[in-house]
Amino acid sequence: MAWWARRRLSLAFVFLSLPLLLASTTASNLTVHLVIASLAADDISWTEKLRDYLPNLRIIRYVSDSTDAPYHPPVPRKGREALIYHTYFYDFYHDLPDISIMAHPHENPWHIEPSLMRSMTFALSRLNLQRVLERRYFNLRISWREACPAWINTTRPESESTSKEESYMRQAFKNNFDDPVPEIMAGACCSQFAVSRDAIRRNPRLQYKKHMNWLINTGIRDYITGRVWEHLWPWLFLGEAVNCPPEKETYCDMYGVCFDDDETPRTINEFAQERRMLEEKTELWIEIFRPYGGVYARKRIPEIDGTIRKEVALAVANGARESMRNEIP
Repeated sequence: MAWWARRRLSLAFVFLSLPLLLASTTASNLTVHLVIASLAADDISWTEKLRDYLPNLRIIRYVSDSTDAPYHPPVPRKGREALIYHTYFYDFYHDLPDISIMAHPHENPWHIEPSLMRSMTFALSRLNLQRVLERRYFNLRISWREACPAWINTTRPESESTSKEESYMRQAFKNNFDDPVPEIMAGACCSQFAVSRDAIRRNPRLQYKKHMNWLINTGIRDYITGRVWEHLWPWLFLGEAVNCPPEKETYCDMYGVCFDDDETPRTINEFAQERRMLEEKTELWIEIFRPYGGVYARKRIPEIDGTIRKEVALAVANGARESMRNEIP
């Protein structure tokens, strides 16, 4: 097995070997579509487990590289997940559930932070659907890293841009919306979110066709158009250019994962980053030349895993107590 595959499996094992602190969502009577943007080769079998926690769940898989799939975008392998999402909004505009959850095909993506066990099953089983309805749009990722509070400046010269997509944002906004271009745009990355029926229907159906056409016809590379749309979803559904809810409060409010202070989730994410770097030192070809680094890494990795397990478990316990307090008349 390739080294990168072993690393992915190792990370998945760390988070999925935690006590699976799953909980039925707080509004189980709501209808939900889980819309998966996938390739034909992707394994999405993990989504079936979610039926235990989302009883009114319908899984809708769009396949980008197969025109034979029941659901697919109008043009294969174009526009990343953004084209698939807009295609869904257009296709299902008159048949929407209470909440649509837009997601990538992987159960353990880096897009879901270690504070949520880097597990879509964990995150979605705990997601407070009633609060999604109230917020209308909610990015499943909360971390402000490389996102908030002012990640994109649409007036910054290309020579001074701090991200690959920043220099494209101003023209992309003009091409997709008739509104004045905001100067600052910010929000968590990665285009995995939950959105209410009312928020989707805030826009006419033809608005989604407009976005589809732009993604299909633009000369901008797919890699960039996907990143551009990461910053446009809050504007589309809320009319907000900056969507940066406070991290600690949002973990608690939306997932029932209630950390004691603002620094704990950030520290967990830093530990996970350290772990990824340490794993590189345990690769055979590296250990041959730097054996002492491998010895240290093998000792340090279990320490990090234990710390993450402890902090997430404590936060879930805090969330359970908070939930019980809220239920007391």
